[in-house]
Amino acid sequence: MKTRGLLGLSAGVWLACGEQKVPPPPEPALPPPAVLVRVEEEAVGTACALGGKAIRRGTDRDGDGQLTDAEVESVDYVCRTEAPSGPPPSTPPAPPVLLSQTPEAPGMNCAAGGVLVRAGADTNRDGVLDDEEVTKSFYGCQPEPAEALAVLAREKSEPAGVHCAEGGVAIQAGTDANKDGVLSDDEVETTTYVCGEAARAVLTKSVPIAAGAQCVEGGTRVLAGSDGNGNNVLEDAEVTSEVVVCRARLPGWTYSGDYTIQDEVDVTALEGVGHISGQLRIETSTVEDIDLPFLHTVNARLLIQNNPKLKSFSMRLGSMGGSVTIQDNLALTSFSLSGGKMLQGDFTITRNEHLTGFSVYSPLYVSGNVTVEDNAALFSLGGLSKLHHIGGNLTVKNNAALGTAGWSFIEGPVSIGGQLTVAQNPRLQFFETRLEHVGKDIRIQDNAKLSSFKVKELTSLAGGLVLKNNPVMTLLQGLESLRIVGGDLHLEGIDGLDVLPLDALEHVGGDFSFIDIAWVPNFYRLGRLLSISGNLRLTDNSHLGTPQFPHLSSVGKGVTIERNARMTHLTGLNSLRSLDSLTVSGNPELLSLAALGSLRYVPIVNISDNPQLTTLGLPELWFVNHLDIMNNEQLSTCLATELRTQVATHLLSSTIDGNLVTPGCP
Repeated sequence: MKTRGLLGLSAGVWLACGEQKVPPPPEPALPPPAVLVRVEEEAVGTACALGGKAIRRGTDRDGDGQLTDAEVESVDYVCRTEAPSGPPPSTPPAPPVLLSQTPEAPGMNCAAGGVLVRAGADTNRDGVLDDEEVTKSFYGCQPEPAEALAVLAREKSEPAGVHCAEGGVAIQAGTDANKDGVLSDDEVETTTYVCGEAARAVLTKSVPIAAGAQCVEGGTRVLAGSDGNGNNVLEDAEVTSEVVVCRARLPGWTYSGDYTIQDEVDVTALEGVGHISGQLRIETSTVEDIDLPFLHTVNARLLIQNNPKLKSFSMRLGSMGGSVTIQDNLALTSFSLSGGKMLQGDFTITRNEHLTGFSVYSPLYVSGNVTVEDNAALFSLGGLSKLHHIGGNLTVKNNAALGTAGWSFIEGPVSIGGQLTVAQNPRLQFFETRLEHVGKDIRIQDNAKLSSFKVKELTSLAGGLVLKNNPVMTLLQGLESLRIVGGDLHLEGIDGLDVLPLDALEHVGGDFSFIDIAWVPNFYRLGRLLSISGNLRLTDNSHLGTPQFPHLSSVGKGVTIERNARMTHLTGLNSLRSLDSLTVSGNPELLSLAALGSLRYVPIVNISDNPQLTTLGLPELWFVNHLDIMNNEQLSTCLATELRTQVATHLLSSTIDGNLVTPGCP
């Protein structure tokens, strides 16, 4: 069985704008009209190819207890499944699922009334749902009336034009949805006009409307007119215009508690349910396609997992009160979630082997983490293009077919409160975002084909920036204005990069590691860097000639310079006075350490395996605990022993070996 909703319930907001007449006296209060359901056979046709059931709903406006055609507000169809092609099956097809919805008066089961929902397979195929065939039943309750929101009105001058030939006053009205006592532009629901050159002030007043034919849930009539007698009171004779603002009624019944879908009966029984007060679980289900057109609110978690046959599902959720988890659905190829502006919790899409794409038209804000991981067939993140704000982490990891984020320059997240991780996506080529804020780390690593990474003008990063093992990355955009990296700045294994666009960088709060970068020759665009709180590591860089840190005045821990094939000098480090450690090793073309000549305090010093090193140039160094100078073929042993003598006061151990032997040195 597959269920299809063809027409949504009325939103319950009827507006009458610009009526130029004095209204009748207010209606007396009436009890809310009942919502009725009528289930009928649906013949073979466009609605149901093999026939089925038509479920008609509407408000009993005339109070006769019958749902007439004129009162029908929505129609759903429960259709029989199309017969499979090919030879007849060896076993008969599954029986159709039938649904019964019986009106329930206000009382113990539903305080405001509702329906008794019963569903089950028509095992005897007589088209009637017998008692013994019912496998799912519950009460779908009409929502109890909520506290009425205030209706506000405001006046605005209306220039001469379409609405008023000689100008006048526009009267705007609407519900104060955010309860701030002010009618904002996005709360305006209707407008009327008082036209002409009014000799007196234009006044308004509001009159409540009881629940009835005009407004099913009640509402407010806003009256307007000129204060003809100048008494500052809008009298009935002065009213020349009115608007009506009706209270909205959310469609559908309320199901109390957690709801689990495991078969077609469970899907069919949800026809007409708009609100689930607990969780919705689709778990170990035998259903292939699920569409829940009326479900607009789930108060708790939405869990869709371990469904071996589920191929697609769609929901139009206006409100999600918990996490959404979609995982371990072997046959799932697509899904759609729409409606709403906020998801209170995490959004997880993981281990859906055949998922190729999805659509999330809303929410615009997710309060928790967003994780897209281990979806082997997913080729784009375009389904998240309407997601603007993430309160936690965004993780995109190990999606074998993912080629691009799929976001235009006006789509995708703007801010992430936690960490951004993009890792182990072997076919990902472009990850271009409009991110302006990331609350923790940015980690882009182990993406074999990633050539371009982009953010939108980040100025500070509370966490670290890790770009690691993305061998063909050539383009980094949006880092030119980055002034502060609060954590580690780690760049490693980026063979395609030939320039480091960190023009504004002033401070690194952790380690600065520049490792195995093939084509960057210098750091001329790091001219503003002032301080590094952790270690400075320059290691295994085949084309790095001179680091060039012209204004670097502080490194909080150690400096390690190892195996840089073309490095000749350490330009721009002469402002450093103290380090925890200094390691200079395996740099085949390094000639001198003179750029470190201002160093005074370095407890651990290791200078080794630099075959072209001829001078040390450390005249200010006086505090060293452990000194190793080894295997520097062109460095005179005399220079090494002179340095040992220079720092002897605090020296605990030293090794001088394998350097150029010079006669006469001690």
